[in-house]
Amino acid sequence: MSARSWAAGGLAVVALCWGGLGYTKTRPPDFHAYRLTAVESAQSAYHAVVTARVIGGAWRDGRVTGPYAESVLDDGRSALAGAADRFAGATPVDAETVRMRDRLGPLLLAANARLGAVRQAANAKDLAAVGRAVDQLPPVADGLDAFLQAYG
Repeated sequence: MSARSWAAGGLAVVALCWGGLGYTKTRPPDFHAYRLTAVESAQSAYHAVVTARVIGGAWRDGRVTGPYAESVLDDGRSALAGAADRFAGATPVDAETVRMRDRLGPLLLAANARLGAVRQAANAKDLAAVGRAVDQLPPVADGLDAFLQAYG
């Protein structure tokens, strides 16, 4: 084969790869992509809620220091915010993904509100309020766990 044939063949392969990559990056979302986004968001939220429950309870019981607990709680809120942003950016593609959105959206809002209450109590250095806020986390964790069992 001549150098021209090799060059033409190589250029065709590069063009096909480039086009395929472009398609995969710009194609409309499908059920699988939406489900993955929803599950990843639910997992992040679940981990943030469970971690807040453990750390908040440990702080209330004097097993960890305040600065450590506050740092971990901040990290959890940041993870939840990122998860909520990813989920909010996904567009449902069919009736099933609309049901996923309608189920997970309120759970993410509840997780944010409950983690906010824990963080507010932590900012006030009120360990009794931290304990009360931590005691409000299990229903949200259970809801997120049920979502993950259904779709994960």
